[in-house]
Amino acid sequence: MNTYQQIHEFTAEGAARFAAFLASSARPGVDADACRIECLGVIEDNLNSSTGGPLAWQLGELESADGNPVMFTASQDDLIIEVVTPDE
Repeated sequence: MNTYQQIHEFTAEGAARFAAFLASSARPGVDADACRIECLGVIEDNLNSSTGGPLAWQLGELESADGNPVMFTASQDDLIIEVVTPDE
């Protein structure tokens, strides 16, 4: 049976790292919750990809403070991950 890894949330340390990233990289007024949800979704997709993509998410140029895209990279220790087996 196929399994996948589901990211539930950042750990406390991961959340602090992500908040610090947004504070230093995002323009004022950027919706931090929307960024967090998007980031976790992208990282989950990368985690489950057949190529084992990086645990990273890009803050786009429209949201970044300097108008350039900026990358946030997480480690597995930053994430609350559950291994899910469908139909169990």
